[in-house]
Amino acid sequence: MENECDHGSGNGCAVAVAIRELTAAVRATVPEPLPDPDALLTAEEVGELLQLSPRTLKDQAAAGVLPHHRFGKHYRFTRADVAEIVRLSAAPVKPPRRRVSVAEVAQDFRAA
Repeated sequence: MENECDHGSGNGCAVAVAIRELTAAVRATVPEPLPDPDALLTAEEVGELLQLSPRTLKDQAAAGVLPHHRFGKHYRFTRADVAEIVRLSAAPVKPPRRRVSVAEVAQDFRAA
């Protein structure tokens, strides 16, 4: 491209440089296109986003715990699926069950 101006075109060279500079300036101000909201993400892509193992995602999806779409043996996730996975992960964890001895149950039974 640099050799375009070597053939003695005079003003044409300055115009070509100005067009290239203008093009670069316009490209710098135009934002990158937004990702397709309907795009399907792989387990690897979702795993990278959420810092989870793709195998874990696939296993949980196969068990019906996570929302997903399946095409043959391939698991895919929409952006809505990912949002739901994040929502599910933020759900409060059930407290552990309290163990009760048989004696306590018998005592409660007698008291009633």
